[in-house]
Amino acid sequence: MQKIWILVILAIFIQEPASTDAAIFQIRHFNLNLLIINLIWVGATLFDIWFGYSLGKFIQKRFKGTSFDSWSFRWAVRIENFIGKKGEKFALILLGIINFPYLNSFFASWLKIPFKNVLLLIFVGDLLYWLLAWCINISIRDFFVDPHTALYVVIGTGLVFSILAKTVMNRILKSKN
Repeated sequence: MQKIWILVILAIFIQEPASTDAAIFQIRHFNLNLLIINLIWVGATLFDIWFGYSLGKFIQKRFKGTSFDSWSFRWAVRIENFIGKKGEKFALILLGIINFPYLNSFFASWLKIPFKNVLLLIFVGDLLYWLLAWCINISIRDFFVDPHTALYVVIGTGLVFSILAKTVMNRILKSKN
């Protein structure tokens, strides 16, 4: 049982769709305490967002005045121009759904968005993904009687979601280049 908890906690911190879906499957299969699981998810998500944002700010200070700094600034301006001021909120929520919280907050640290807004918006997006992952997992588990087949379908669904999300991200980032 200890190995299951370790798997679940690692998957929740990493928040990659296939491993998260597999962790949710195991949570349901072993009837783990949902309150504890959700508290771990909240803590992990908030930590991931803080860590990514802090790392981004650290790198900005560390490389100030370098070519990396000027490239990053140009990239941030391009993204801000692409999404606009009102689109920033929607974009951060959308990124929360389709990407990792630590990467989203890392990139957001270059934008002129206060940390509390970054934290809230990415958290809302991740919460939407967390709820979606649970709904998909419950639906698949109820549809497939065999637990092994259900686990493979759950992991496959996570992989497909991950591939689609990365495709969307690539299209968004390439559309303005």
